[in-house]
Amino acid sequence: MNSFWWVILSGFILVFIVCFVIAAVRGRKSIHSGKTANGKNSEHMHALARELVHELRNPLNSMNLNLQLLEEDFSDSQSVPSGLQKRIRRIRDEVKHLDRILTDFGRYSRLPPLTLEAVNLAMLIEEVLDFNEPEAQRQNIQVIREIRELPLVQLDRAQFKQALLNLVINAHQAMDGGGKLIVRAKALNGQIQIEVEDTGKGIDAAIRGKVFDLFVSTKEDGTGVGLAIVKQIIENHGGSVKVRCEANKNTTFSILLPAK
Repeated sequence: MNSFWWVILSGFILVFIVCFVIAAVRGRKSIHSGKTANGKNSEHMHALARELVHELRNPLNSMNLNLQLLEEDFSDSQSVPSGLQKRIRRIRDEVKHLDRILTDFGRYSRLPPLTLEAVNLAMLIEEVLDFNEPEAQRQNIQVIREIRELPLVQLDRAQFKQALLNLVINAHQAMDGGGKLIVRAKALNGQIQIEVEDTGKGIDAAIRGKVFDLFVSTKEDGTGVGLAIVKQIIENHGGSVKVRCEANKNTTFSILLPAK
């Protein structure tokens, strides 16, 4: 039993450290958002984040391994209460969730500088939708394309595809029972507008204005990093991204990019 309580104590310590790291990163981001975008400050923050992710992953993996061994030991014993086994499984689930947060946060902190090239944006959007078509069919989601002829745009192809795919996946997750995914793209006043609309359950008004903030999620098991990555990639391209919706109604994410 001593090993069990040692794992529990370690878990509390690790959760405290992760929460401290999240608060520190949020604080630094808030401080720097009000200042001029200084490359050195940004790079320093991301380097610190990468190092913290690396340092936290080792004890997290150790905890998960010890919990797995405890679970196996207790499963062979008839004298261990079932409630204790449930608590161990619950802790293992939380450890896995922390690991997902670290993985996604690592992606957020490791976005490389943009490698720009002239891109056929209409074709890139079609590639993302074609890639996700099997999942749409599995979830009974009808994909509607309203993509007009677009000029060539200077983009980092890989990063922009990642941002668009994040929005498409987010839309799919909002439509558990099926629905419609409408993707629009058109030239608009010297810019290019891309909209990703879903017929899901909408976004609660309490968090609607925070959906692009780091570690804010619309899903119970979400890590709150996907939309933060979208915002970072779009803004790095000189664009902007917004969301509009009403509770229990369609949600639309709208991207504006310079057409230059």
